[in-house]
Amino acid sequence: MVHYDDRPAKVFLYPAIIFMVLGMAVGVFIAFNGFIFPDYFAGEYLHFGRVRPIHVGTVTLLWLLSANIGLMFYFIPRLCGVPLWKPNWAIAAGILWWLVLIIGNHSYPWGTNSGWEYAELPTWVSWLPVKFLFTICWLIIVVIFFTTIARRKFKKLYVSLWYSMGTLIWTSITIFVGYFVINWVPEGISRVNLNWFYVHNLVGLIYTPMGLAQAYYFLPKLANTPIYSHRLSMIGFWSIAFIYAWIGTHHMIHGPISQWLQTTSIIFSIWLFIPVWTVVYNLFQTLAKDWSKYLQSAAIRFLMTGVLFYLITCIQGPLMALRNVNEITSKTDWVIGHSHISLYGTFTFFAIAGIYQAVPTMCRREIWSEKLADWHFALNLWGSLLFLFSLWVGGFLQGLTWANWANGSSYAEFHENVVYYPFNQTIIDMRIWWILRGIGGIIILIGNILFAINLFNTVMLKPNLKEELASQERLS
Repeated sequence: MVHYDDRPAKVFLYPAIIFMVLGMAVGVFIAFNGFIFPDYFAGEYLHFGRVRPIHVGTVTLLWLLSANIGLMFYFIPRLCGVPLWKPNWAIAAGILWWLVLIIGNHSYPWGTNSGWEYAELPTWVSWLPVKFLFTICWLIIVVIFFTTIARRKFKKLYVSLWYSMGTLIWTSITIFVGYFVINWVPEGISRVNLNWFYVHNLVGLIYTPMGLAQAYYFLPKLANTPIYSHRLSMIGFWSIAFIYAWIGTHHMIHGPISQWLQTTSIIFSIWLFIPVWTVVYNLFQTLAKDWSKYLQSAAIRFLMTGVLFYLITCIQGPLMALRNVNEITSKTDWVIGHSHISLYGTFTFFAIAGIYQAVPTMCRREIWSEKLADWHFALNLWGSLLFLFSLWVGGFLQGLTWANWANGSSYAEFHENVVYYPFNQTIIDMRIWWILRGIGGIIILIGNILFAINLFNTVMLKPNLKEELASQERLS
């Protein structure tokens, strides 16, 4: 029997859960202090430009990326049938990982950031070379994972290993571009274009393959059924590999870039239906024989709801890439809603589902409270729906107002439209939608606090011997 060393998974997972709660608490603070009651808490270190990077960095790096790596440390050895290679190296990399990211991410109030979207991590914080050490940590993780896969017991690679290997390669390239190469190209439109290559591939070539690797591993585990089609899963993998790198430029439609480049990004954005529909159909068919399991397990509800959000995300993306739709949605709160349904509604839901399966297994006991898990799902679902729909509806109305201004055939008519309906009025009109967004954020935060309490008690509270033996028997 193979002994799996889960210490590296715990090193990444447990702090990540704490930072999920902290990062979302900062997001709720921004929702109220930045939009509903602007600068109620005023100060140099509390304004939007300083606090927002903390929220973004915490939820993307300290929570989601770290949780994904922790889950990979959990399932990759199990899929390979061999112990993790050099677990002590992984633990050392994890400790350095947290040191670097905590210092780097929380230096933003002092203005020590690079200023690029999703790539705020500074090069230096005092004497600490943050970017360099972060890169070293990642390379150690890559070597450990690839060596473990190379030493695998089973010849055939399950789809989750394909996605894991893909994300290890793609993340290395994406991080290299976003954190280093972007500073080597001339300032101006070339650098901005490269930034959008990084931003969109952060979602498409890092969090997407990581999330789908988890979905393909944990759904069969949770539902106790094989994946519907290995062939469909491979079609999804290779289509993501071919399509995703080309679509970042759709964020610059109607901007100062070549028309052929805009058109190329639109075409590849539309082609996203290939990987999306293969993934969605494959996962839904996996559960199709027994949908009662959806009601029985909070983890399965999180995972399958994440699949549904993934479908909505990838319907929105190609639509927003169309020029006539982009005229309305671009630069509005609709885009903020779109990014949140992707990073939170989809990939955070996948990670939560994986954690609900992984943590009890590593602890050799069942989840502390199924009732709390049910409440966690309910609060996350309804909070997310309120959060997202307020941004989508408000953002679309916001975009229609701006589009009406642009309809003036002359500068005089344009100026008249703006005077008739001043820009400040659009801010006032959005306030009700921002209030709803803030309420949705609070509901989500409460749910995730319950999640953290549930997992803390699962890990720390020891059941009596009879309950523990029964739990271990069921888990094994």
